Amino acid sequence: MDEFKNILVVQTAFPGDIVLTTPLFKALKKRFPESRLSVVTTPQGLELLRDIKEIDSLVSYDKRGREPHIFRFLRLINKLRKESFDLCISPHRSFRTALMVYGSGAGERIGYSDAALPAIYTRKVFRDNNLHEVERVLSILDPLGIESGRLDKMPYLEISSETWGRTKKIFDDAGISPNDMVIGIAPGSVWGTKRWTTEGYASLIDRLIERYDARVILLGSPSERDAGDKIIALTRQRPVDLIGKTTLRGLVAVIDRCSLLIGNDSAPGHIASARMVPVVSIFGPTVPSFGYYPYGKDTVIVEKKEIPCRPCHHHGPDKCPEGHFLYEFENEDTCYKN
Repeated sequence: MDEFKNILVVQTAFPGDIVLTTPLFKALKKRFPESRLSVVTTPQGLELLRDIKEIDSLVSYDKRGREPHIFRFLRLINKLRKESFDLCISPHRSFRTALMVYGSGAGERIGYSDAALPAIYTRKVFRDNNLHEVERVLSILDPLGIESGRLDKMPYLEISSETWGRTKKIFDDAGISPNDMVIGIAPGSVWGTKRWTTEGYASLIDRLIERYDARVILLGSPSERDAGDKIIALTRQRPVDLIGKTTLRGLVAVIDRCSLLIGNDSAPGHIASARMVPVVSIFGPTVPSFGYYPYGKDTVIVEKKEIPCRPCHHHGPDKCPEGHFLYEFENEDTCYKN
């Protein structure tokens, strides 16, 4: 049986994908408890993973930095080579990731057989599209003799006491008490057609406040400010507006305080699931069978299955290719528990 002392995981995908990778870290540390585990990730990934105790070192790689990409990349490769990794694992399949894996200098390199530059991997794993992404990621450990069927598959995120303190102040300032029912609304997404309409969210917020006396919190990044303003302008009952007012780690703590998180097929749903918060996830151009829905028993999927052009893209384009963007949910048959 192989024994590895210095392990590297490369995961520079979107925040939601990074959250779905977290069971891999726990599995590696359980199998190789004396190893040093390092993770190359994005600046957003750095925020999400910073408090996870199984990770010994985080290396940030900013794919969109101001400095020319080649300089950033070469500096990263130089840094990785100095660490003398003996195993490198990547659940990310991009061409750039393959170059990172090879450039790390690790003697053993594990990735998917359908990844870019598959020849650079010393051990390759079939990526089963019928599985959830959590299970696909864990299957990458099969060559190490780690049986993925017996592993803890729940994504998880940790929250520091410092982050808790800042979040408590946010809630105190908003007049939210520990006894209040708090419902988070995350209306954003990187992909345009994944976003349910501002009218839909505004109507939902009014119903939640008027019918359940809930404290509704509007969540999102600074880039979603305009959408948040449009939603608020359409509401009768004003939600607590936290769009752009928390860090990503702060967002994790805010979501943890919620009784329910409602949003699109995007990262906040995965964050909620990782903190054991029930999720209602609205799917538009993508479909749950892609394997990227929030992983957990308390997930409800809302979708309109009868639209014949779904799915139109593995992410969801910025604009509807057909020009209609059909989004209305007309009956309860479109809503089901995962």
